[in-house]
Amino acid sequence: MRRHGLTRWVLVLSALLLVLIVAASTAVFATEDQVQATQARQDELSRADRIEARLLTGYVDEETGLRGYLLTGAPDFLTPYREAADAVPALTDDLRVSWAEVGGPAELVDRLDEAHAAWVAYAQSQIDAVAAGRGEDASSVVGTKRGKQLFDTIRVREQAVADWLTTARDATADRLGELQDRLTMLLSATLTTLLLVTVVGCVVLWRALARPLSRLAEATRAVAAGDLGATLPVTGAQEMRSLAADVTAMRDRLAADLHSSRRALGALEQTGPAVSALREALEPAEDDVPGMTVAGRLDPAEGVLAGDWFDTVALSPTRLALVVGDVAGHGPASAVFALRLKHTLLAALRAGLSPGDALTAVCTDLAEVPVGRFATVFVAVLDAAEHTLAHANAGHPSGLLLRSTDGAPTHLELGTTGPLLSSAMLGRRWRTETVGTDPGDVLLVFTDGVTESRGPAGEEFGTEGVLATAADHPGAEPGRLVAALAAASMRFGGSAPRRDDHTVVCVRVDEPDR
Repeated sequence: MRRHGLTRWVLVLSALLLVLIVAASTAVFATEDQVQATQARQDELSRADRIEARLLTGYVDEETGLRGYLLTGAPDFLTPYREAADAVPALTDDLRVSWAEVGGPAELVDRLDEAHAAWVAYAQSQIDAVAAGRGEDASSVVGTKRGKQLFDTIRVREQAVADWLTTARDATADRLGELQDRLTMLLSATLTTLLLVTVVGCVVLWRALARPLSRLAEATRAVAAGDLGATLPVTGAQEMRSLAADVTAMRDRLAADLHSSRRALGALEQTGPAVSALREALEPAEDDVPGMTVAGRLDPAEGVLAGDWFDTVALSPTRLALVVGDVAGHGPASAVFALRLKHTLLAALRAGLSPGDALTAVCTDLAEVPVGRFATVFVAVLDAAEHTLAHANAGHPSGLLLRSTDGAPTHLELGTTGPLLSSAMLGRRWRTETVGTDPGDVLLVFTDGVTESRGPAGEEFGTEGVLATAADHPGAEPGRLVAALAAASMRFGGSAPRRDDHTVVCVRVDEPDR
């Protein structure tokens, strides 16, 4: 069965969302425009209806005033008649304008105006008759019947205008309701589709990415823990399957390299027992003291004999000594010199000498060593009871005391306190410096192979790289911090052959309850 890549799914869902948004936006905006136009027509019809109602009121006022005048002959009854007669022409003009805006048949208004004009002519003749003293003729049955017929015609034609407005208002209201229903339906359909696409997208991401990635991460952790035979699941989207295949290839390469390394070590142990014994003698004893956690790592630049070494020794139930050294060169000769320095330094520290005095005592024992053979050494004694760190540095890269001040990470550099160890330095002394420690402080010591690792452009990893790596792993266990720093320095140097050993040692001053 062919599996589609996650990229394809993302593109399809993105295109679908884009089309949906464009189509829904177009339909919603078009419907909204129609709603606004219909509401505007509804407003125009309401205005025409109001004008028509005022015009009808004027007609009634004219007719009422005329009738009262004809019955009584009192001029006061003509006041409403004349006021209405003055207002009707303007109202008729307003009705014509509004009528044109709503698209009403012009002949309805024209016929209404003609009927009103005929009635006005009749009314004026009646008023003239009364004024001439012929009131009996004006109020006769024949005259009154004629006036009623003319006003009924106005009523009929006015009703035709009113009926047309009512029909138009009802049709507009129906249209507005339809448009509002359509707008509601469009919004509901759009939200439903967006929800559906979102759910489908989440399901696709879960099945194609999240779940396979979780399984691959679990299997990768097993490999990282040392189970190189762990099965790496190849599931999910094509991109995840490709990633799983790449991780499997890396695992297989590591397994093959490990096998080759084991064979090389086996051959070395069979063909070089002296070298093997020397390598084992340089291995750190790594004593520990309650209240401190220690981790270290040494990666030789070539072969199995390094010029670097480190060790820890418990001087008392609360005091721990740390020694980290770097002898110039590699191979058996450098390893023998390193072994000599290691044992003499540890013996001096066990005898109770301070770090600086121990370095001074060791230097006096180097008279017969060629001047070209030298070493840099960092010595520290941590006291868990006194909360102190005494240190001496013989030309070694500065140690770093990592600590936190007011929640912000800070560090203290433990620089050189004397020259490097060499027969050329006979008679020189090394001073001891002491600083206080707090629970959670971390002492980080490394050799120059770590800081002098060079990138593609020739730039050094440097102390800045060490601090940046430590900042990326706040609160990490010493073992994890050591592994992360060694890996970061090696990655920085790329695939170029290493020219120096890499050594990293970390001591954490634990909380009292650890």
